Amino acid sequence: MTYPAFMSHHFREPRGAQDFSSPQVRVRGANDFRQYSNQRLRLPNERPPLGPRVKQLIGAILTLALLAGIGVGVYFGVTLLLEEDEPATSEVRQDTVPAQDGETTATADAQDSQASDPASATATDSPSPQAATDAEETQDAADAEEQSESSQSAQEAQQASQAQAITSVSLIEPQVADEQVTPAQIGGAEIVAQRLTAEPVPSGIPRTLADGAAYDPSEPATVFTSRWPVGTTLRLTRLPGATLLTDEEQAEVVGAEMLVVVRGTESSNTDLQLSPAAFEQIAFYGTERIIAVRAEVTAAPP
Repeated sequence: MTYPAFMSHHFREPRGAQDFSSPQVRVRGANDFRQYSNQRLRLPNERPPLGPRVKQLIGAILTLALLAGIGVGVYFGVTLLLEEDEPATSEVRQDTVPAQDGETTATADAQDSQASDPASATATDSPSPQAATDAEETQDAADAEEQSESSQSAQEAQQASQAQAITSVSLIEPQVADEQVTPAQIGGAEIVAQRLTAEPVPSGIPRTLADGAAYDPSEPATVFTSRWPVGTTLRLTRLPGATLLTDEEQAEVVGAEMLVVVRGTESSNTDLQLSPAAFEQIAFYGTERIIAVRAEVTAAPP
């Protein structure tokens, strides 16, 4: 007996065929084909198709989405119904109030028509205690308004005076007051500061005084600081501790005093920033960069 070319010489089965003669393999019978007539015969080592599973998953997702949509629609529908009921209730209340007012007016008219004797007419013409109370309240309100206007005008005048003082700060000269300055006159700041750091205003950096005037580096009484209000006069005393100077140079500047005026509030890393002309009076400008000074308030802002 001859075999076709695609069949092996040693086996009578086609090439690629697998032997499933194991007793664990279940062979479908006639009943299986009658029950699943629309499905093809699947081998034991073949995976089930993904189509039915995907369909089941999509069906479950659509069902959940439908239920969620129905729940959201019911929620918004109930909310809209509740919002529509509230204006109706408020309208009923508003309609009820004028009716009560009308009944009160009718009752008052009936009482006025029944009062025909002169005594009742005299009692009606006389002012009631309620009217007197209203008049007193009106007078008190007018007095309170006048007081508020007067206090506001006083505040405006004070602000104007302060603005005027700040406007003319560039014209303030250093001075020593006849009476000792109090902390209230300088906004609660300290009268004496035993040790502060001071440096000259860096060259090339623009500065503007508090009144808007141009900064003059050659002005020997200008200082920038935020520790005291603008317009305060300070007496600065040079303290020892200059390591960059010789003994002769230290003897020349240590203990030197000068008067300066706070004319700006520029912030810096040191407590005070002096104009180069002012810094040169108690230090060697160009050699020293930061010095220690003692500050004492000698005059409050005008």
